[in-house]
Amino acid sequence: MRYRNRRVFLASALGVAAQSVAVAYLVLVDGVGSGDLVDLAALLSMASLFAWFFVRVGIQPLIVVEGDTVVVHNPLLSYQAPLSQTQFLARGGKFALRLEGVGHVRPWVLCRSVLDGDRARSARRECRELIREARLGRTDESAAWPESGRAGARQWMRVGAAEALLLLPLAFLIWNVIDMASGI
Repeated sequence: MRYRNRRVFLASALGVAAQSVAVAYLVLVDGVGSGDLVDLAALLSMASLFAWFFVRVGIQPLIVVEGDTVVVHNPLLSYQAPLSQTQFLARGGKFALRLEGVGHVRPWVLCRSVLDGDRARSARRECRELIREARLGRTDESAAWPESGRAGARQWMRVGAAEALLLLPLAFLIWNVIDMASGI
């Protein structure tokens, strides 16, 4: 099972593309930055920051079940756990996974939202059935973590190519702080 919310993905991809079009329009047609480099730097850093947000929130979240492992990619954190050590929790229309060693995790792409539809409901149902089958067929040797030899889930901070989009806003922020400090 591999699930990504297509509607959110497409909306975010359009948001990233719109950033490029808006910047090109403002620079080429409106002449932003032609007189002052600070205006151009501010425009580019804001566009970069918005593009990073769209990538993190809509493009990167994903849930994958391969073999006996579930991997959840949320916007900032990722989780990986054996299916046999995962519990499916659903109460009052809310959905979460309980991963041994980590706690409750709400997969970003399977949460109820305005863009939720039949495809998301069927993905939640499929995930629940896969977890139930793995827990019923659980044996002592399958409960151990296959790669590292340890039981339980693992959690890590997501860092990747998308963070390159944060370099320009960070540089602009540092530049402004230094400029304001030297002007005092």
